[in-house]
Amino acid sequence: MSDLFEGAITIFYRDNGGENEFLVVENSSSGNITFVGGAKEGFDESLVEVARRENEEELGIDPDEYELVETDVFHKFVFSPHKKNRVGNEGRYQVFVSDLSDADFEITPTDELKNVWWMSEEEVFDNLTFDDLKDVFERVLDEGVIA
Repeated sequence: MSDLFEGAITIFYRDNGGENEFLVVENSSSGNITFVGGAKEGFDESLVEVARRENEEELGIDPDEYELVETDVFHKFVFSPHKKNRVGNEGRYQVFVSDLSDADFEITPTDELKNVWWMSEEEVFDNLTFDDLKDVFERVLDEGVIA
């Protein structure tokens, strides 16, 4: 039986002239193009805390400078060989969203990320590495939590 790793994903978005753009990142070690996210550690008390910690670790965003909105969407998957210490184990990551349209801070990727882009909805679907993450993105859009 495999272990279950819980975690969080944040889909950041902003208004760009009436169209939403979404923040997409490229992981430095795997090259995967995804949203910001990661697994719950022993010291994390909640999945909201996981999301805030990962956003700070990967993007340098102060947790007090933006609002997270919890969704009912979860990304369920099995870890690939890119995560050698978790390969074959199950992941269950809750998705959060955050509107950065009025943000007055810079997003500065840390060493964990190779690139960070703002993409249109179509570009996100074209560029995400994993098809199951595209399904998650579509479910979030269908849920109506993104303005």
